[in-house]
Amino acid sequence: MTIAKELEKQRSVKAKRLQKDENIYFKAEEFWLNKNGCPIGTVPIRRLTQEQLQNAKDASLRISINASPEIKSFTSATATVTLYNLHVNGLGQYSSATIFHQSADSATNFEQIQAGWIVHPQLYGDSRTRLYSHWTVNGGLKTGCYNNICPGFVQLDTTVPIDYAFPKISRPMYDDYELEIQIYKDEDYYLLFQGFISIGFWPETLFNELRNGSQVVRYGGQAFTPAGQQYSPPMGNGNFQDGNPHTTCHMRQVLYGVGYNQLVQPDESLVQTHQSRCYHEGSQHNAHDDYWDYNFLFGGGGFC
Repeated sequence: MTIAKELEKQRSVKAKRLQKDENIYFKAEEFWLNKNGCPIGTVPIRRLTQEQLQNAKDASLRISINASPEIKSFTSATATVTLYNLHVNGLGQYSSATIFHQSADSATNFEQIQAGWIVHPQLYGDSRTRLYSHWTVNGGLKTGCYNNICPGFVQLDTTVPIDYAFPKISRPMYDDYELEIQIYKDEDYYLLFQGFISIGFWPETLFNELRNGSQVVRYGGQAFTPAGQQYSPPMGNGNFQDGNPHTTCHMRQVLYGVGYNQLVQPDESLVQTHQSRCYHEGSQHNAHDDYWDYNFLFGGGGFC
């Protein structure tokens, strides 16, 4: 399918949806100088300096929380995560909250798609909390990149860019602003933002291991510290109080897809979790209430 046809398909789908929720966090006037977005027939693509392009190749993945049911493949991963802004401690550090589709860890060529929010000053040139994505088909050794820095991710939406900077951020005990994000497979892999905005897609032809769905879905936080730096950055909101979602970054309504348009809540007996001396996760459980459903807390102060 050509990009032009894909754009027209997306416009048709969106035209049939309900009117946009007034509480949606994206407003064109908060991002675009012209208050409207891109001209018809164009999409937003960030201009990067040569230094930023080089820096974008340097980051690696570190911390995640995993849900790995023993089923053949996954067709989607979905979660709603609280939005926070963090201060990272050194050049090249970043911290994020992320969902993943990936091949099995034992695959010859490790393939992965990830998306969520991130604070990455070296990549973006600022310390704002931004929407982001990343893909690779060989563990990041030769292929893949952030957002649309290299050919791969195809931007569809004309108003919300893939590196969108969130204007409203949560404050512990006061405000809970959230990102609802989904990566789902419908021939290609699509990125869905706040429940109904198709930001763009990764063509199926990019992948081999992921062509029939992913073997693993993961949810949680990441924090990266370049070699030689003494202190690691915070994760989540920099705080972890087990049992208190009002003061700790959390994901709720964690779901995965096992077929066409079939979302499943994780079987708690199959969820694998990971701890470290710097970061923690906890309070994972399924509330079965259509609001929290399967949820967990994660984060930590770093500096270790």
